[in-house]
Amino acid sequence: MDKKKKVGLAVLVIIALYIAASIFFQYHYFIGTKVNGYSCAFRSVSKAKELIKKDVKSYKITIKERDKKKESISSSQVKLAFKDDGKLENIKAGQKGYAWITALFQSQNYKDAITLTVDKDAFNDTYTNLNAFNKEMVIAPVDAYSTYDAASNSYSIVPEVYGNTVKRKQFKPILKEAILNMERSIDIEKKDCYKNPVYKKDTAEVVAANKTLNKYVQETITYDFDDRTEEVNAKKLSKWLYETDKHEVKVHSEMVAKYIKNLAKKYDTVGVKRHFKSICGNDVEVSGGTYGWKIDQEAETANLIKVIKQGKSVKRKPEYAHRAKSRKEFDIGNTYVEVSLGEQHMWFYKNGKTLVSTDVVTGDISKGHGTPTGVYYILYKTTDYTLTGQGYASHVDYWLPFIQIGVGIHDSSWRGSYGGGIFTYDGSHGCVNTPRSAVQKIYNNIESTYPVVVHW
Repeated sequence: MDKKKKVGLAVLVIIALYIAASIFFQYHYFIGTKVNGYSCAFRSVSKAKELIKKDVKSYKITIKERDKKKESISSSQVKLAFKDDGKLENIKAGQKGYAWITALFQSQNYKDAITLTVDKDAFNDTYTNLNAFNKEMVIAPVDAYSTYDAASNSYSIVPEVYGNTVKRKQFKPILKEAILNMERSIDIEKKDCYKNPVYKKDTAEVVAANKTLNKYVQETITYDFDDRTEEVNAKKLSKWLYETDKHEVKVHSEMVAKYIKNLAKKYDTVGVKRHFKSICGNDVEVSGGTYGWKIDQEAETANLIKVIKQGKSVKRKPEYAHRAKSRKEFDIGNTYVEVSLGEQHMWFYKNGKTLVSTDVVTGDISKGHGTPTGVYYILYKTTDYTLTGQGYASHVDYWLPFIQIGVGIHDSSWRGSYGGGIFTYDGSHGCVNTPRSAVQKIYNNIESTYPVVVHW
């Protein structure tokens, strides 16, 4: 056979092979064809479908969770299924049999070319019942925070807890998409689907709050009540201090208000029952009246909170709504007027010495004008005054009222005698009728705000 015939024969063989290959690839995928990762080369459409359906049936996805925990979902649980929507036929139709040789030089990789579905109810039920959502196994994230230790009188930072709480709404579509893409595993951590603590032990706000708490708890606030004191120390302060969600240090105003309320209950003296020894030596018990100390609770609550936030140890006196002459336990002091209704006698005690001792006439008890008992204080003093009331107008040289309704100490020129039982039938309208010389001496030696003790 000559050379020309040999060449011609070779050409015929090549043509025959090409035609045969073209016929084959008219019904089979080209060399190197991959559909969604499946190798479909040399396979017919029906064989490719069989391959995919078989893989779908055995499919399982592994969910990687925190603390090295894992769980899986199988295709049967979510009813994963292949949807025959003609996409595989379209790919094959696009691969013309005569163009098979081009596959040697062009990529035949097809993505998003397979449609899979899950049953909505089956997927929702499977998702809801994942171990990742088991209440007995789920640990919520906790921000770092400061805690108080009484032994060391200091706050230390408790580190954050990451826990394993999944962002359920966020993770659900991500998992579904992974299943529809037939991914073999999914990592919740890497998908950023865990709820994490916002504030960690080294977060600036946490560190700053801890520093502030330790500053506050080192202070001692001492309330000065002259012969008594009350301390606000670390034990109390540690219960009053707290951190907000944003780690701002706050003071429980309700707790401070309760403390001030108890302080007032202990140290307020307006109207309280007092026990003391009378100038004449008798034991006296008297309650009521307007004289004494009264803490301004609202103002002092605000003041104490401000003082705490200064972070310094201080000694202070509370803010008062009403003051007396002495802050000692016996707050009447050593300058006061004492009126004994039973003895119809009055004393003026100044700087520890009896300056005036005189009989008096008090309110007429037969007419219901008895002089009120209690501890009061001189409201003001004046001279040349006219006392007025229903059916009377009486001029006095000295007037020292101690009750707002018009009860006070004054001279009474219309009386010729004092003391005894006069008050039981011919007493005053409530005032303390006093000899002029005695009231004059009191007037000249006393000022407003000094106490007046009226008792039986």
